[in-house]
Amino acid sequence: MLALLFAGVLSVLCPYPIFNSVGTITTAQQTFLNDANEVETKPNTSITKASVTSLDWFESVDAIFPKFTNTRVLDVQTKTVYIVQRTGGHNHADVEPIDIESKEKFLALYGGVWSWARRPVLVEINGMWVAASINGMPHGYSLITDNGMNGHTCIHFLNSKTHGTKKVDAAHQNAVEKAYSTGIRGITVSD
Repeated sequence: MLALLFAGVLSVLCPYPIFNSVGTITTAQQTFLNDANEVETKPNTSITKASVTSLDWFESVDAIFPKFTNTRVLDVQTKTVYIVQRTGGHNHADVEPIDIESKEKFLALYGGVWSWARRPVLVEINGMWVAASINGMPHGYSLITDNGMNGHTCIHFLNSKTHGTKKVDAAHQNAVEKAYSTGIRGITVSD
């Protein structure tokens, strides 16, 4: 008991490790001490069916996914995760990759060639993975100038519409359904 009390008092008076020559710690020792105490965390990319949902764009998603929000997007076919920012959109979300790394991951989904093809994706919003569809053709305005991509792409959610026709796009809605049905089976992503 006395030993525990002594150890407690000593730890309060001298909370740092004692070296042979206090104040002469080498850069290598400092790096080791810093790195030894850091815990590297990776984002959770194990998606359970409980965390996957399909939400109506006009009733929910537009309000909970505000402009200038960064979020992770998971391509359900390849399990690739990249980060985009919602930069605009009213009938659906206009998004841009936040940096060159995310742009390269996104472009690789299309075999290195931009395309209007729809891909089923899950978009992380408020701790949920929301079923969606993305196209791979940059067009229109760009707000992020250092991501290596000119223009934005579109993410559609349940019942969202195109800007041009202001109609629900069947190909996007099919991809949303595929994203949802794949997601509720659970997805494990290896990083």
